[in-house]
Amino acid sequence: METAYSISLFLHSWNRWIILIAGIVVLSAAINGYSRKLKYSNFQRIGAIVFMSSLHLQLLVGLAMYLFLSPITAQALSDFGAAMKEPVLRYWSVEHASVNFLAICAAQVGSYFVKDRLIAIDKQKHSIIWTSIALVLLLAMIPMGMMGVDRPWFRF
Repeated sequence: METAYSISLFLHSWNRWIILIAGIVVLSAAINGYSRKLKYSNFQRIGAIVFMSSLHLQLLVGLAMYLFLSPITAQALSDFGAAMKEPVLRYWSVEHASVNFLAICAAQVGSYFVKDRLIAIDKQKHSIIWTSIALVLLLAMIPMGMMGVDRPWFRF
């Protein structure tokens, strides 16, 4: 079980960089497209697919760790009341999981709105709005010390 946890933690850690890079690419292309009144391009469509696919992978790996593999969430879930009084356990058992889930939902809603729009400028606008929301939420929950929890930026 420890090996599965190590592998999933490694994958979860490195996939976050794919998510952030893809999200920044999607956002940058949408800002460029909106400001220059460009059509929604195939490059943007592929970027959005990479962004959403990596978010879905992150969700699956995160759920596996949360429900089955992580000793941290296992401890938190064994006594949830006590975990709420401990900031680190609360972060991993509630805050990290729920806010990142909301970020993935925001990105998914945005993806739907972009596909649903017929006018290019509307596609660009919705891409900017929903990708920005998702990225802000994701950045807030990356454990890099801001919420009192710090983890390595790169796992080897």
